[in-house]
This record gives sequence, structure tokens and C-alpha cells, in this order.
Amino acid sequence: MQKKSKILGIAAFVVAFGAWVVLFGAFKDGAHVIFPGGGFEVFALTDAEAGGFSTSEIVARDSSISARVNIRSGKAYAYAGIGFNLTSFEKRPAGPFDLSRFDTVAVVVETGRMRSVTLRILTVDPVYSTPGKYLTYRPLEAEVAVTGAPAEIKVPLTAFKNKEWWLVAQGLDKDDGLSYFFQSAMFEVFNGEGALRGIPDDIELKSVRLWGENRDFQKGMFFALAAMILLLGAFLYMAFRKPRDAAAFESQMKEAARLLKQTDKSVAEIAIAVGAKSAARLERDFCRLYGKKPLEYRKKDV
Repeated sequence: MQKKSKILGIAAFVVAFGAWVVLFGAFKDGAHVIFPGGGFEVFALTDAEAGGFSTSEIVARDSSISARVNIRSGKAYAYAGIGFNLTSFEKRPAGPFDLSRFDTVAVVVETGRMRSVTLRILTVDPVYSTPGKYLTYRPLEAEVAVTGAPAEIKVPLTAFKNKEWWLVAQGLDKDDGLSYFFQSAMFEVFNGEGALRGIPDDIELKSVRLWGENRDFQKGMFFALAAMILLLGAFLYMAFRKPRDAAAFESQMKEAARLLKQTDKSVAEIAIAVGAKSAARLERDFCRLYGKKPLEYRKKDV
């Protein structure tokens, strides 16, 4: 193979690998936007379903959702904030949302006096949940600190834990470790540490996004990389293998032809005698040079 062809071939593989690196880096992670522009129904979250008296007045804008919350005591622990119905998309009913495709929830949120907010994912438990009955959904919560300046807070799904009060209500002695993220029904952001009872406070939510590995894409990319490596190996073998010495090859075949005519040695024995890699290789090379297989050549009268 000519030197120019070798250089062009290697350059093509370098460019292809560079493109692979760029694509893998850009698309190896999958993302999904819940807000803004996610299309999910937004609602004012309160503890009324649990017999509480807290209130939440929300104002939804294109770029943020503001909630004026007032935490009051009730029959259950008090909470109020912002909720997203993950089973309603573009004001149409939809099935449970598959959160298991992702690894992390990322939010940008500001508060008034509160030093933290609580993130809650409600999932449909196939044993304990009844569709449409809010308190039967499995609540998984994570509390996150809120700083003065708005910044994206990333929370891994593994940080969301089952609530003890719900486990007790279902007659479970301890956390069973189940989540059912693949059947998520709601995502909520509500008051955390620092919320004062009876004194209004504010929660302003600017974005909610989901992050996770794009596993199907990664699998395809690794398959493509393996194919590229195999092709590169084949190219390098063809480009840099040591060319056969024509004179030595012709001398080898002539010696094989002589032995075929002058001895009764087998093709395998002749292959060993002339230094061929194998009997099959000798037969293939001999046929290419003489137009006949070795045994056919032996039988032919010369």
C-alpha cells in the first residue's frame, strides 16, 4: 500500500474517532425539562388532603412559578408549595411518568426566610396506591439547602427516601426500600427548615430538570467504537504487513512442484519441507501460481 494511502487512511480514522468523542460527550446524558415549558399541569400544593390548613397561592409565569405559602398546624405535618402533575401532559391525561430513566433532579429555587425546601416525588405503588387517592401514593422526599443567590441544586434520585408516616399508615414496620420511580405521578416543591407557622413566606421556582445517562445511545456508541477499532486493526494489518518476497515465493513454489513430481510425499509433508505455513496455504498459493492444485499438478504428465 502506498504511503499516501496509509496517511489518508489513518487520518480518516482520526477524524472518525474525533467525531465519536464529540458525539459521545454531547449526547451520553439524557435530559428532560419539567419546568419551564415541560407541559405538565401545575397546582398549588397544600396539606388539605391530610386534614391540614396550610395555604399556597401560586402565580405561574413562563419563566418562573411563585408561591405565597402560609404554614398552619393540622392533623398531619404541615406543608405547602408547588406541585406538578406528571400524569397530565399538555392538559391531557397521561400515564405515570418514568423517572427511572434518569439519575438526578436539578432545581433552581429561591425562598424568603426558609433555609431549605423539600422535594417530593409521589409514585404509584402497585400494592398500596389507589389511582386518584393522593394519600395512597408512595412519597419519597429529599430536603435541600437553599442559598441566597439562585443556583442549580442537583439531587440524585438515591437521596429520595420513603417517609415513615406513610410506611406506618400502610402497616410497614420499616422502610422496604422500594421506590417505583418508573410509575411517578407527581413532583412537588414545598416548605422546609426555617418556615414559621402562621407567617407567610415565599417560594420561587425557576426550573426543574431531570438528568440521566442515555443508556441506549451509549450502548450504540460503544458498539460503533468497537467496529471502528476492528476496522482500524484490519487497515493497519493490510497497510503495514511485510510484503512477501516475490523471488523467495517463486523459489518455494518451484521446490514444491519438484517434490510433487519427484517424490510421493503428501501435500502436508511438502508444506513442511518448503516452509509453508500450512498445507492449505501451500495449496492456495500453488494453485494461484500454477493454475492447478498440487495433486492435480502431480498427476499431469510433463
